[in-house]
Amino acid sequence: MLNINIGKATTNEGIQIAQLHKEYIGSGFLGSLGTPLLELVYNSMIDSEIAFCIVAKDDEKVVGFVSGTTSMSGFYLQFLKDNFFKACVLLLPKFIKPAFMKKILESFFYPIRINSSHPKAELLSIVVDQDYQGKGVSRDLFLELAREFGKKNVNKFKVIVGDNLVPAKKFYEKMGGILSDEIEVHNGEKSKVYIHEC
Repeated sequence: MLNINIGKATTNEGIQIAQLHKEYIGSGFLGSLGTPLLELVYNSMIDSEIAFCIVAKDDEKVVGFVSGTTSMSGFYLQFLKDNFFKACVLLLPKFIKPAFMKKILESFFYPIRINSSHPKAELLSIVVDQDYQGKGVSRDLFLELAREFGKKNVNKFKVIVGDNLVPAKKFYEKMGGILSDEIEVHNGEKSKVYIHEC
């Protein structure tokens, strides 16, 4: 029988969260930035007033997490203000690639381009270790995320998921998400926008 504890992440868990992200969604843009930068991003979320990260732990091992923010653009600005030089050092080898710079700009400006009627609050990432999948951990993380949004006086949040990620879309639909829109965060890569009520 599983004995999983769900709660707010602490900064000493940032590295485990980054490693899970890299392992399970490493093919995405954020995953391509490398584990050190991912750790910096997640530790920034953990310390932030407008972003947060919730973990599922089996003893001291982080076996899943979900992250969210009340404002993606606000979090980006806060992250750059607090970590600009650290991030630049970690990303320096990638800056010479035009395609990489294009994806950075697309990621930074998509909150501005998205439909203004969509809620600003957003689920960013959810990952569960394969040994713990199919056991309700994803559901529990999602519900805790919704409760955390509620504590921040958020009554709706969005989830943006790649159109090719069929299992993820089914999960968000099962959790009550309403398909609202289709967008391109990165040029040529279509994503669905689901709206959830807290």
